Amino acid sequence: MTNLGAEKMKSAIIFHSYSGITRGVAEKLSQILGSEMIEIMPEQDYSRLMVYPKGCYRAMKGLCDPVRPERIDVSDFDVVMIASPVWAGKPTPAINGAIEGLIGCTEKPAAVIVTCRSAESGTEALAPLVTRLKAKGLNVQKTAVFDKYRSRDDTAIRQLAADIKVMMGEV
Repeated sequence: MTNLGAEKMKSAIIFHSYSGITRGVAEKLSQILGSEMIEIMPEQDYSRLMVYPKGCYRAMKGLCDPVRPERIDVSDFDVVMIASPVWAGKPTPAINGAIEGLIGCTEKPAAVIVTCRSAESGTEALAPLVTRLKAKGLNVQKTAVFDKYRSRDDTAIRQLAADIKVMMGEV
């Protein structure tokens, strides 16, 4: 039962998307949850020729790209979601850069979402993301892997949204 006098909880989905798949998942979640969307853009885009050799190399090393916005204050949000594509089994350098710029994270509930070609690489990418987010003070309560099939599955996205609503106390 919800408290009719209570304010609606605020959520944000912070995401980086290279091909548009992660953006699609983020948009669907945002529509369901009413979340603010914060898109992370690398200051210098990778060309189509360099995204795999340079971008994947930087991802494998856990490096951070300079990004816009440079700082993201999440203190006004009740729940934070971070969504990233997976490159070479790791989160992208752009999402790593975004995490470095997070402020106001202390004990804030968080969900981590990765999009990937295979569930195995997505599962591999979760560990470094969760570690980085915990180091920033976020309380990661939910993780989700959306492989090439699940990322187009509206039922799976609605289920994740329902799980996040539970985190937000909107049961």
